[in-house]
Amino acid sequence: MKVNILSLDLGKGSLGIAISRSGVLASPLPNIRFHMGDYDEALKLLKEAIKFEKVEHIIIGLPLYPSGDPCEMTPIVEMFIEKLRIVFPNVDIVKVDERNSTVEASEMLHLNNKKSKKQRAVIDSAAAMIILERYLKQIGQY
Repeated sequence: MKVNILSLDLGKGSLGIAISRSGVLASPLPNIRFHMGDYDEALKLLKEAIKFEKVEHIIIGLPLYPSGDPCEMTPIVEMFIEKLRIVFPNVDIVKVDERNSTVEASEMLHLNNKKSKKQRAVIDSAAAMIILERYLKQIGQY
């Protein structure tokens, strides 16, 4: 069973994070905000969470168009993954299709009475949680 799994939803100026410490349940963590396009800053801020949580596996959402083709964020996420592998060579990193994760997260937040205007602060972490739940289902742990 895989435990201490961190899930990431990388955006242009924020990083949504969710964690599964049990390998069964996924919980959102606070978003990391960084200067738009400064992915080195995002990585620097992420390092602390990875070390604190003793992360063994990182799941990262791979952005794609609905057709499955790469979009403008796909090469940025791929570059971020390479930086993660350099900084954390002993951490398993897996890409998971993130299509519609933000839509699903928004729907989940609406069901929990979080109006659209109030979602901005938590939507990325909620999407990271959706991505992590997809992965846990994929490997039969959810």
